[in-house]
Amino acid sequence: MPPFDISEEARALLHRLVQGDQVEDSEPGRAELVALGLAVHNPQYDRWSAADMWHAEQTALAEERAAIAHHLRRMDQLSELHRELRSAESSRGDGIEFLGRNELVTAAIMQAVDSASIEICTAHPRNRKPETLRAVVTSEIRLLQRGIALRTIYPDTARNRPAEQEWAAEVSKHGAAVRTLATDFERMILVDSKVAIISDHRGVPSANTAFKATHPGLLAFLRHIYDQQWERAEPWAGGRFLRKAETVTTGRSRRILNKLREGRTLKQIAGELGVSLRTVNSDLNKLYEAVGVNSQFALGVWWSSEAAADERKLG
Repeated sequence: MPPFDISEEARALLHRLVQGDQVEDSEPGRAELVALGLAVHNPQYDRWSAADMWHAEQTALAEERAAIAHHLRRMDQLSELHRELRSAESSRGDGIEFLGRNELVTAAIMQAVDSASIEICTAHPRNRKPETLRAVVTSEIRLLQRGIALRTIYPDTARNRPAEQEWAAEVSKHGAAVRTLATDFERMILVDSKVAIISDHRGVPSANTAFKATHPGLLAFLRHIYDQQWERAEPWAGGRFLRKAETVTTGRSRRILNKLREGRTLKQIAGELGVSLRTVNSDLNKLYEAVGVNSQFALGVWWSSEAAADERKLG
């Protein structure tokens, strides 16, 4: 929109009108003043004179407020239209379906879980309510009893919450694998590598909208992301602490040792675990000190020995 400004001709004419002059239509700048409501027509003499300045100002401000309100309404209508369009989105055969309401997300998750035949992988970066955990524990135990493998990733802070402790201890007794991550991770549910429910990252993140993915390529990518998150996570059987005090290794250091035994380089290990090379070296240095060795070869000998048998059983 053009800025609120008037030409020098209109400004000079306004000064004349304010001083009491009445001018004809042909005066330069007259049309500008009329457009701004600063000049009014006197039909009796067919002349133009100055408008009431206070009234002109209030009228102009009212018009601007009305225009702002009009645009705000249009913005709301535009947002509503796009919400409706997103809700109407379907998979169209491309392997992705938008779930625009919480009921649709819940229904899609239940349908996917009910169809599981091999494995369910879940990642929950947000806290879940105690009543939610109590409600799902029975159904998850039934899945495990059916022979469905269950893997779940929680934030590390869950170790300090009684509801999560109780849930993790219960499902772990029935064979579920539960791990926690101290860093951020993606929320998702993967069922048999055939369907995934993932968060909607468009705009402001919402727990009430999501996407259902069935495209094989996308599912493979999501499984890769999940496996990377799983590799970085620490095993948890429901207790508060990461491991017993007498344990030398951590979940990550055990994975480093196993990968070294497979012939991986430290750089390859860092990439596969999704951590920095400095982190890998730091973990190794802690192992050197704990075991009492000073080389990778000596550490490898210890890891393969009877002395580390209990550590290897930890996975």
